[in-house]
Amino acid sequence: MLTWKAASVAALTAIGAFACGIPTSQPATAATLIYARGNDALRLDPAMGTSSEDYKTGDWMCEGLVRFKGATTDVEPALATSWEKSEDGLTWTFHLRENVKFHDGSPFTADAVVYSFERQFNKSNPYYSPRFVRWAGKFGDMTKVEKVDDHTVKLHFTAAQPALFYNLAIYVGYIVSPNGVKNDPEGYADHPICTGPFKLTRWEKNNFIELDRFDGYWGPKPKLDKVVMRVIPENDVRLLALQKGEVQLIDDLPFNRIADVAKGPDTAVQTVPAVGFSSLNLNMDSDKLKDIRVRQAIEHAINRNRVFNVSFFKQGEPGNQPMPSGFLGHAKDITVYDYDPEKAKKLLAEAGYAKGLKLDFLAFANPRPYFPSPTDGIAMIKADLAKVGIDAEVSMATWSDWIERRRAGKFDITISGWTASTVDPDGVIYPYYHSNSVGLDNVSRFKNADVDRLLIEARSTYDADKRQELYAQAVKIITEQAPTVFFAHPVYTLGMRREVEGAARNPANQVLLNDVSIKE
Repeated sequence: MLTWKAASVAALTAIGAFACGIPTSQPATAATLIYARGNDALRLDPAMGTSSEDYKTGDWMCEGLVRFKGATTDVEPALATSWEKSEDGLTWTFHLRENVKFHDGSPFTADAVVYSFERQFNKSNPYYSPRFVRWAGKFGDMTKVEKVDDHTVKLHFTAAQPALFYNLAIYVGYIVSPNGVKNDPEGYADHPICTGPFKLTRWEKNNFIELDRFDGYWGPKPKLDKVVMRVIPENDVRLLALQKGEVQLIDDLPFNRIADVAKGPDTAVQTVPAVGFSSLNLNMDSDKLKDIRVRQAIEHAINRNRVFNVSFFKQGEPGNQPMPSGFLGHAKDITVYDYDPEKAKKLLAEAGYAKGLKLDFLAFANPRPYFPSPTDGIAMIKADLAKVGIDAEVSMATWSDWIERRRAGKFDITISGWTASTVDPDGVIYPYYHSNSVGLDNVSRFKNADVDRLLIEARSTYDADKRQELYAQAVKIITEQAPTVFFAHPVYTLGMRREVEGAARNPANQVLLNDVSIKE
């Protein structure tokens, strides 16, 4: 076990240059877990989360009215102890847990729920921010948060909310300290104050985030004293740190090393099916791609089976649509594009590009859950496109720059994908293909009135059979229009030291640390 000891040179040396600047005042018995990932968060306020890197630490600091039960996506009480729905399905009443404190010592009451939600949708709220970009996609039908008494709230909606509890259990639904925001409105994004089992103590950007156990936590106290989230961008370096015992958990394990790590005497691997997909996205606003024949040509030009076998090492499930098989929203009657370079050339010629065309290929190198080895995928995609006369000029971007350029539509094609915390098609298909999400998460800038209507209807009924029918119709149109080349339904990976007990990832991509311990 790697422990931290006051004035212990040996403990600091064990984690190399990372130790520089880290406080070393922990007692000799302190249990510290070091968790490594490929990228840092952009901001920590859970309402501002836009990727797993943003909300991962929020899952340890913050809580919602409900939560997922361990490694499952079964919902159980958290800050609410019980709830009921009105007869029309438009109002939900939640009874709140008593004697709960925020990290700043202030009490958790209905006022905090009202505050946490209203600041995200009420634009006249003095603490509203345009950075609350995920609210509309998760709770856009909420019209009012009503305080009944100190420990009862009502959520009012204009439509049914079939994915409500999935959304309440993730970052957008987390409850924050009103005092924390009001006392430091500018700095709160970097230092959130919530009710969770761990509290933030330090963030050195692009290096590490340090959390301490919150001894005032209402539930069972964590077994860990401290969690350090370390940034190690390179896959191989991050894996080596795990194998050497410098870190105990790592994200985004290289798929080509899963078998080796699983067989290691000191390491183990957990893989969890992700709800979502990996893809190449075609910018529907690009003049070169507005002709559907060009998009169809790109679909036929890419050997997606080779990308799946080589870049994903056959981990997960080959994909041709947004939702994996076995999930609500997976459709059978869709357009599937086989690998056919000659057909691709013919389509390009019909579209007026018999001599080829040039495309701006926006890409990133850092691993993502939906693209664990992007450089391999980029090389194969570029080579396949070149064979049919498409010169895809790769423009590599940093993670933050890629997000900015992707949202601005400054590309022709880009690798991308989606893994959803909302384990429901409303958390996958709506944000990625509804026209309201153009400029946010609708990477292909896809706009189709029929799809918009179907997605709104599907998120507005509790009837699962009706929802399946509506999603199937939407997915049929999406695949026909070819805005996305699908590669796989990926898996989440969690590499760990064998001395770590109780660590597990759920399909919502949460790694909850409440029950984690490190064997001596």
